[in-house]
Amino acid sequence: MKIWQRYLKRQRALFRTQYQSPKQLFDSACEMLIKCFAVCGGERMKPGYTRRNPRLIFLVTDLILYLFVNLYSIAIVWGSLMDVVFCFVTLGIAIQGLAKIEAFTCPELNDLHLYNVARFTMPPRFPEVEEALFHTAAMCKVFIRILAVAFSIVGIAIYSYAILMPLVEGELSLAFGFYLPFIDYRTPIGFAINWVYQFIQVSEGCIGLMACDTCLLFLIVNATGQMDLIIIYLRRLTELIDSNDAGQNDKKIADLLGDIVIKHLEHTKYVTDMDKLLKKQFFINFSCIIFELVASLAIVVRVWNQFLTVNFNFLTRAITPSNSFLGTQEWPFNDKLVEEIYNVNWYGLSTKHQKTLQQVLLTSQHPVVLSDGFSAIDLYNFVEIYKKIYSYLMVLQNIS
Repeated sequence: MKIWQRYLKRQRALFRTQYQSPKQLFDSACEMLIKCFAVCGGERMKPGYTRRNPRLIFLVTDLILYLFVNLYSIAIVWGSLMDVVFCFVTLGIAIQGLAKIEAFTCPELNDLHLYNVARFTMPPRFPEVEEALFHTAAMCKVFIRILAVAFSIVGIAIYSYAILMPLVEGELSLAFGFYLPFIDYRTPIGFAINWVYQFIQVSEGCIGLMACDTCLLFLIVNATGQMDLIIIYLRRLTELIDSNDAGQNDKKIADLLGDIVIKHLEHTKYVTDMDKLLKKQFFINFSCIIFELVASLAIVVRVWNQFLTVNFNFLTRAITPSNSFLGTQEWPFNDKLVEEIYNVNWYGLSTKHQKTLQQVLLTSQHPVVLSDGFSAIDLYNFVEIYKKIYSYLMVLQNIS
């Protein structure tokens, strides 16, 4: 944690020399994200965007073809448990891809983005606000760079495996189990066509997943940044109350309390809209992931020595904890917000203002959280699910 804090401190100091304002830094991070989405035709945050662009049409057509290819592969390998499960895993990836396209190309996503941009264009009311905005923008910039490096490493590793596999085995063999129907991959031309097809799938998958995960991260970082501003306003409110001996700050207190209410209402609407936007995507993704994990257990029970198969399936599910981790990040900030409301000098407020602040407190104690429609998206639920799956795995292993 200390290493991470030192790294962030160095990056913020570097960004201070490169960008004159938080808006410039945030715009720079958003430009990088838009370029990632543009590869797949999903740059919804770009002005004048339409879903009817050739890149997105190609991607959707490719995913639909990918679904049929996997169904064809299931029909071909039916009877071989491991091969069928592998086809189900890759089939789930296509379904998840279509769900992400629907969610991250919605007009509602652009509305959330425009609200975030507007926050950076407003003149800061206090000096601390400018620093908080810069911190939010810096976090976005740092995270997109980290994810770019991480997904690049994954892509290079997969490409290396796809290139080295036929060389090591000394025969024409594809890295993945799916291939185009009626094109024999055992012939040089058929192998080249199928290899390029798999190369395209990996490229689209890595870039698309990076763009979607980064966009989700941007949304959550900005949500926590909104709470940072409310906390700053609450601290300033306490200072005004403590120095209001003769009632000279009554108007300032009323204005600031009104701003706190407005900002908290905006934050609640922001998180609610984000939850509505991502709820179906989370449900479909997690349903596919859980189904694939359960299917993997069948291999463990019947073919326990195929440990690599199970490891592969678990590794491909890395997106689950990442999404759960991002959802969990809102909790500490909300607890901090509630604590800061309690720290306000309530006795220095009028009865009317106390009731107003009480409503903010009650709303903060029951915050809107990201969900899949049934339960919150957080690490706690994620860990509980994996504990149950692991216990089932151990029971099945003992029985077998």
